[in-house]
Order: sequence, then C-alpha cells, then structure tokens
Amino acid sequence: MKLTPDFERHILHGEERIEFSAGSGITEWQKKESLKITEAKIAGGEVTISESGLHVRMAQGGNHVLQLKYEAAAGQGLRWLVNGAGIVAAFYCDAWMVCDNSPGRRATLRLELVIAKTKEHEDANNLRSEMRPVAAGQLAKEWQDAEGKHFVYEQTELAQTYLFSFGVARIGAASEKTFSIYASDLRLQKVVLAKTKDVYAFLREKADVDPLDARYRQAFLPTLGRGFGQEAAGMALMSEEYLSDLTDRDEVQLMAHELAHQWWGVLVGIRSWSDFWLNEGFAEFMADAYIEKHQGRAAYEKQIAKLKERMEKLREEGKDRPLHWEEWKDVREALGEIPYVKGALFLDRLRTELGEERFWKGIGLYTSNSARKLVDSGDFQRPMEEASGRDLHELFDEAVYH
Repeated sequence: MKLTPDFERHILHGEERIEFSAGSGITEWQKKESLKITEAKIAGGEVTISESGLHVRMAQGGNHVLQLKYEAAAGQGLRWLVNGAGIVAAFYCDAWMVCDNSPGRRATLRLELVIAKTKEHEDANNLRSEMRPVAAGQLAKEWQDAEGKHFVYEQTELAQTYLFSFGVARIGAASEKTFSIYASDLRLQKVVLAKTKDVYAFLREKADVDPLDARYRQAFLPTLGRGFGQEAAGMALMSEEYLSDLTDRDEVQLMAHELAHQWWGVLVGIRSWSDFWLNEGFAEFMADAYIEKHQGRAAYEKQIAKLKERMEKLREEGKDRPLHWEEWKDVREALGEIPYVKGALFLDRLRTELGEERFWKGIGLYTSNSARKLVDSGDFQRPMEEASGRDLHELFDEAVYH
C-alpha cells in the first residue's frame, strides 16, 4: 500500500495492491462507505464495487493481483487530529484500506506512508512541527523526493488486518534497545521505557514465549483523549494525555493492557469474533496481574473488585452474554465490555480454582503452543487441563459457553 495524507483537506489518498490465492468464483473484501474507490483492476476477473465492499469474480482459480486507487475520509477507524495535528488509523482497517477484516484471515503488509511537503515542513529550524509516522511492522527504509518524505514499513509475519494501524503526528522518537516511544515531549522517556521493560519482562515470563515482533513501539499521540489505547502488530497507540497518568500517578493498567496484546491478540490470534475474550479478557487480566506484582496484592484485589462491580451492572442492564458467543456477526457486535470484564473475571476464578503453579503453567502452555496460530476457547481449555491434571469441562461449560 501507498498512503498519502492530505492534512488540509482531511483526505487520505491510497494505492493498494492485493496479492491473493482463490478458486474460480467470487472473493469478497470489505470497506467503509467513507472510502471511495476511483480505480479497480484485475487480470482475468471482474470487479463489482458497493458502498460496503468489493466483489471479484474470477474466471479461473490461482494466484491473482487486485490493484486499487481510492480516497478515504474520516470515519470509524480513521481519525484526523484537531488543528492539523496528524492522523490515526486503528482497528477498523476497512476505513483506510480494502481488506478482509475477519479474524480468521491473516496477511503480510508493505505500507509506504508519504508525508507531503508543506510550507511548515520546509522550515528546517522548526523541528517540532515535523510530521513523523509510526506504523505496524518495521521501518525498512525512508527517503525524500519531490513528493515529500517516504517511510516504508514491512510486516513480514502474518497478522490479522485489524492489527494494521498507523499514526502520523508532530512527535519525536526515543529508543533503548528493542523499545521505542514516540511523543511530542520526550523528557519522560527514561521513566516510560523503564516501566515498559518491567511490564514486558513480567508478561514474557508468564507467556513462556517471545512475542511475534522482537521490537515494540509506543506512540503517545495528541488530542486522542486520556483513555484511548489501541494495540497493533509490534506497537500500541495511546494518547499523550495518558503520559502524565503513567509517569506521575503510576497508572500502568492501560500500558500493560496494550503490551499484553503482543502475546494475546497478535502472537495468538482468535479464529472468530466469537472468542474475542481470548484477546481482551487476557489483556485485562494480565495487566491486573502485573499490577499485583508491581503494586501489591491489595492493588490487584481492588482491580478485581472494580471488575465485579462492572459485571454486576452489566447483568442489571441485561447485557450479560456467554464468553464464547456465536451470535456476534462481526466486530461491531463483538465489541463491548463483556469480553474484557467477564473474561478477566473468569481467568481470576480459574487462578483461584487451580492454584498459582498450575494456573501459570497452563497459561504458558497455552500461549507457547498457540504461537502464530488461530485459536478458540477449546484451544485454551485443553492446555489448562493438561497443566492442572483436571477435567475442566464442567467449569468451562458454566463460565464460557453458558
């Protein structure tokens, strides 16, 4: 993909090339109504474009290449920051690219971001005004020409498309070994990097396997709102307002939650939205488990008490659902508090039932055995039974499926 943001008109110009294998017949991709395709070409096939997607009818099976040009406006998943401060694309990939957004499908990505020249950027002395991108994958190369500055990111490991995110803002960068942060104010970099390394070490020990990407980047972007956080392949997007919460008040939950997704969400992916709790329940619980290690048992119990209060409120509002819930048709229906709250509470219950040693052994078995695979609730149950030496069908039937 090649993307060029127009910061004045708030339009994202895109060029996309999709390489795919398919049999004869129809292959579908999704897009939002705010993404307007201006050109679509494929050899040996016919393209039909609708408001919400794109259908390709191939005469023969095999390997194919679909080429697209489009313009994308703001919408859910694509956000222009106020006062020309930048752009953020997160989670809803169909807002800024044509994609298959089902979790059961994965892809690699080569993303070229072009930051066009403006009068502001031509002021070489005004370094704070320079736009800098951060994106899923690793920065492979960069150069400058008449178009502007080009940055190429490559995600070479297969990942689900909702993990393809990027941001562009007036930010600086600081790194220490495999960890990097991006923010407009880097004076707190040492504190942030130290906290990140401590959380990473805890999660790596519990997961018993390395994450998909050896490098991890955190971008703290302006005007997103204090509670914003979004995981992506090899990185997380958060708000710059959260920095003071993290450094001054030691509120590590959000940072730890997003970092936990590098194992439970990126390395281990869900097969369908029916088991979204294996992403969000795990991230919520692992962040709270880190809080216990970092701040003590009382702090952990406080987090669990808050989750129980939220769960009781959800029940009162008639929003309770099984953790494995096949009635969700797509991501928009799957989102909500149940996967986070009820999922974390189930893991806390499982920890109590099995005991520390067997529980954490099971977590390590599940994560390491499921690395680079797509999973469902049954794939979690089996290693927990192996680690505990117990039949957990009755417990899972009650807490996960009903």
